[in-house]
Amino acid sequence: MSRVFKVFIGILLSIGTCVRLLPLLSEQRMFYSISEDGYLMMTIARNLGLGFGMSTADGTLPTNGTQPLMTFVWAIFYWLTDGDKSISVIFIVLTQFVISVLAAYLLWKLSVKLLENHPQQFEIAALATGIWFASPVFIGMSMNGLETGAYALVVLAICYGLLLNLETMRWRQVVFFGLALGICFWTRNDAIFFIFAVCVSYILVAGERAQQTHRFYQVLVMGSLSVLVAVPWLVNNYKGFGSIMPISGQAESLTAQLGYNLPFLPPVLVENFMVFLPIPNSIQDTPPVLAFSLIFLLGAFWGLQKLWQHLQTRAQRWLFALVSIYGLGFCGFYGLYFGAEYFIPRYFYPLTPFTSLLWAVLVLWIWGRIKWFVLKGVAVSLMLLIIVGLHARDFGKSASHPHFQVVDWVHRNVPTSEWVGAIQSGTLGYFHDRTINLDGKVNPEALAARRREQVGYYVVSKPINYLADWTGKWMYDPVLSRYFLIVVNDNEHNLGVLQRRQNR
Repeated sequence: MSRVFKVFIGILLSIGTCVRLLPLLSEQRMFYSISEDGYLMMTIARNLGLGFGMSTADGTLPTNGTQPLMTFVWAIFYWLTDGDKSISVIFIVLTQFVISVLAAYLLWKLSVKLLENHPQQFEIAALATGIWFASPVFIGMSMNGLETGAYALVVLAICYGLLLNLETMRWRQVVFFGLALGICFWTRNDAIFFIFAVCVSYILVAGERAQQTHRFYQVLVMGSLSVLVAVPWLVNNYKGFGSIMPISGQAESLTAQLGYNLPFLPPVLVENFMVFLPIPNSIQDTPPVLAFSLIFLLGAFWGLQKLWQHLQTRAQRWLFALVSIYGLGFCGFYGLYFGAEYFIPRYFYPLTPFTSLLWAVLVLWIWGRIKWFVLKGVAVSLMLLIIVGLHARDFGKSASHPHFQVVDWVHRNVPTSEWVGAIQSGTLGYFHDRTINLDGKVNPEALAARRREQVGYYVVSKPINYLADWTGKWMYDPVLSRYFLIVVNDNEHNLGVLQRRQNR
């Protein structure tokens, strides 16, 4: 590994470090770095840390609309700080940074092990790690206040552990990985696709029939243990909320139509393969971008077929099969069944370490065939310029947040004792405790009202005196119009507020 290459990797790692820690420069930027759904999880965690259980609305509404493991971790910070909203977010940002560093380290270790005896073993591993850690496409998803970064870390840890024990897995290791897969499920429920991929790929790369049979029994134990670990959460969901799927997932898929999300998948997959080159959200659903994405993916599929034929070790074939099955599971579920198409990039985040590794292999293969030193210098400079430029653009955007205009208005105009309703209640609910969620993601009562198409009547029945959110059709709901007056309709700042009529 040349000195120049080491400097380049050092620059990438420094960029990734700086961007992740920049939110700590000011309290405002720190608060703005957390996503709307991140605040939903953090509100639940805060109530849990204060002794109110998993709940929202000042501890009055029990919920399971979260991913449990990181909610418990965040709850520790709120318990230690007695519910301090600012100091706890500092802990959360720093924890997400540590998680990202550990995940990058595991990607490095996994890549080095996977590419044993490859002449560019360390260069590929370093480039994959550096570009993934610095990618302007991926960083935001690892620092959003949610479980996303931790999920990728757990997936990488399990993959690396399995890689080390792929040939000689003993029964005690089978038990360990079964428990680890169960923990992965607690990190994020769609880990069922990862668990399935681990089990199937482990059998697929077996040798003779006797080994296949032996591995089948190992997989049976591994899978059963993962289910056993998951059972307490599933029982809690079913007994308390009527379904093993958390209410957040039910709310997001409530209006889903079969195959509706399929057009949104290709651009996301292309972004994952390009690693540091985003496709602007404003054009992702346009016909030219969709056509380009489909052509790109057809080329990628052809290339992956060729790659499979050239894989030299059983470990490489195993990881290739695991990631392929895992990704197909995601494509099937989120493309055909699930709603909330705007969350697809985040859902696919655990696959990005592996697409980054594939990207690094391809780039260094091309690099070795470029003879012109000047062209190489231009390519590296252009890559760094794009990465730094995109991060600079995002840093400028980080001085604002799409939901804080709602928070600011409520803070200025509504007493803390008043109840406020909001369709998007994450950010507002974190800063105004008496906030009732109305889209059902963390509120089972609102979810039931949505199913009956009676959210207006639900609002009227609650002690809600203000409704505050983005402007939209909800402001003109005929039921709400009888009981509430529009007091703010600010399209420029995307703020709509209704106040309950005094004579009602």
